[in-house]
Amino acid sequence: MRSRRLKVCETSGVYHCMSRVAGGQRLLGSTEKEVFRRQLHRLAEFCGLEVLTYCVMSNHFHLLVRVPPQEITRKIGDDELARRVRVLYPGEEAAAWISRLRGEEREAVRERLLARMGDVSAYLKELKQRFSIWYNHTHNRYGTLWSERFKSVLVESSPRAMLAVACYIDLNPVRAGLCGDPGTYRW
Repeated sequence: MRSRRLKVCETSGVYHCMSRVAGGQRLLGSTEKEVFRRQLHRLAEFCGLEVLTYCVMSNHFHLLVRVPPQEITRKIGDDELARRVRVLYPGEEAAAWISRLRGEEREAVRERLLARMGDVSAYLKELKQRFSIWYNHTHNRYGTLWSERFKSVLVESSPRAMLAVACYIDLNPVRAGLCGDPGTYRW
């Protein structure tokens, strides 16, 4: 019998998250890493998460993200919600969301959008889905890109603990022999 993973919802804190490409294949080149980097920042802004550091390698990624308390996310006003929608969606799609946000179904639309914010699980699920769709379309392929659900570890909130995890993440390309200084590794 397989054990179920514990999913912690509505918990603020700092998380070290990671995920691997299916089969450990080295599918992420410079272009793919750059697209992933842009998507992770755009989606983090939409979700209201703070990306403290990250590292995208050819077959996996690491993120250190701060998730705000749920009460902060729930208090987002309509103007801020509209701004975040514009960050994530292109032109007409953003306009459609915003018009629905200002229409009769306002509360239902607000709830739908807010459910995707301030939650590390929702953030990573959407990040991996969006990137997979882009990757499969760009490389004329189909199927899963990631080996499994992401892994995450709640990091102690002390500066020392967060610094230790950030160093571990930032030194990934150095340990892999891709660079001598993590500051020179773009991703």
